[in-house]
Amino acid sequence: MLPKQASQKRDEQLMQKVAVVRTTPKTIFEDIARVMDLAEYDKHVSKDVTTTIKLNLSWSKFYPACSTNPYILDGLLRKMISDGFDPKTITAVENETVVTNIYAGVKGNNWYPVMKKHRINFLPLIKATYVDVELPRETLVLKKIFGEIIAPKEIFGTNIIHLPTIKTHGHTWMTGALKDSFGLYLTKKRHLAHLKIHEVLVDLLLLQKTISHSEFVLTDGTVMGDGNGPRTMIPKIGNILIATDDMVAADTVQSRIMGLDLKAVRKIQIAHQLGLGTADPEQIELVGDFESWKDLPNFKMRPGQSPVIQWNRGFLRFPGMETLIFRSPLMWLPTQLSGLYHDGIWLPLFGKKWVRWFLEETEWGKLWKSYSE
Repeated sequence: MLPKQASQKRDEQLMQKVAVVRTTPKTIFEDIARVMDLAEYDKHVSKDVTTTIKLNLSWSKFYPACSTNPYILDGLLRKMISDGFDPKTITAVENETVVTNIYAGVKGNNWYPVMKKHRINFLPLIKATYVDVELPRETLVLKKIFGEIIAPKEIFGTNIIHLPTIKTHGHTWMTGALKDSFGLYLTKKRHLAHLKIHEVLVDLLLLQKTISHSEFVLTDGTVMGDGNGPRTMIPKIGNILIATDDMVAADTVQSRIMGLDLKAVRKIQIAHQLGLGTADPEQIELVGDFESWKDLPNFKMRPGQSPVIQWNRGFLRFPGMETLIFRSPLMWLPTQLSGLYHDGIWLPLFGKKWVRWFLEETEWGKLWKSYSE
């Protein structure tokens, strides 16, 4: 048997630290600094290399809990710069899909004033140079689906910080740190991954670990999205922040807060089994405002699928449909239908009342509006 001290040391080494704190609109910047310090970000995010901040864009238009909030980006940059990071070495990045536009997203989600204020760089990933990457092992499905394994060469060897929001997702149950990588490494063809999305996200985590200097995640639970995510959701005030250097552990804690069955979130379980992160609550040390898993809040969120996602997954299950619709010029049709449904029907009829509620009746909304130019 191991001596008692050696056994304790081994157990301590196995524990993954995840910081979870409460926050308010009045204390958000202090709380961001506190949660990052509790997660010991300075041990993982180096000043000696460039830092890539991966923003989260799920809709070009603003909708609560849908995309990275400007005050989260602001708080992160305030903390880093006050700790001695050179703004010239920090680059924010985001991509676009067939249903989002990066430039409209930067404007619609109030990111530009923050980047301008702190004088950091911004790289639209549609302008990045994607190069081949050799991984240490075979991918689960990534190479088979896309025929290549690529990543933007501009982020090689950088600290990569993800800024996801807490929200549901029709394809993956929840979207968090792992899902935020979707837009970092995949181009506009990423819709091809939907039937094997959990395996794809695990492959992308392996890809990130291969090319990055370090990883860190600051998860925004100030306002959360419930229901048919990632766009047509019911927003809820959460007042929670999560920070850690382990992407899998971040999503594990987030899933617990959302009230999801951890066994049902397959990407987390697969990543844990492959040794890419920690999904076992017994191996996660909570620090901050919650002492145990029982102390964590449970928002009892219920993931659902919008009609667009139901249509997408339904058609893809028929043999030949993926090639006929999603790998041909006919791709313009589902793209237009998605835009029509989300922008033309759902947002005016159902979503705008929640936008008004957030901006006019909540303190978080008032803070969000303060970044508008």
